[in-house]
Amino acid sequence: MLVLVATAAIGACGAVPLPEQSPPDLVLNTYLDALEAGDCERARSLAMPTFVVGNGELCGALDVLAFSPLTGPATPRDGEVIFSTTLTTRGDGVSIEDGDTLWFYQLIRQPGGAWRLTGGGTGP
Repeated sequence: MLVLVATAAIGACGAVPLPEQSPPDLVLNTYLDALEAGDCERARSLAMPTFVVGNGELCGALDVLAFSPLTGPATPRDGEVIFSTTLTTRGDGVSIEDGDTLWFYQLIRQPGGAWRLTGGGTGP
């Protein structure tokens, strides 16, 4: 009985926060896991306020059913990385169709050292 109560309490607390110094691929994979689970609060905690629907954010805009392993990173500038992944989506009926979509994500290292999502879309 005690084990069941402890397990339920841990589950109710939500996901464990990432350490601030987590590498960008871990930050993005954690975001993608949250996106796939429909946990927009968790997903947005890994992004900057400018990362919104229309600037790469998909959480709440459509259903992401799966994602492929990350490709990359490309490093166009110091402190910036771009990864790509294939998202399997149930489209929004407007700009993204059902099925597989190649999606790029930009992460920038913040002044405190944390990597955060800042942009994304169908092209780097």
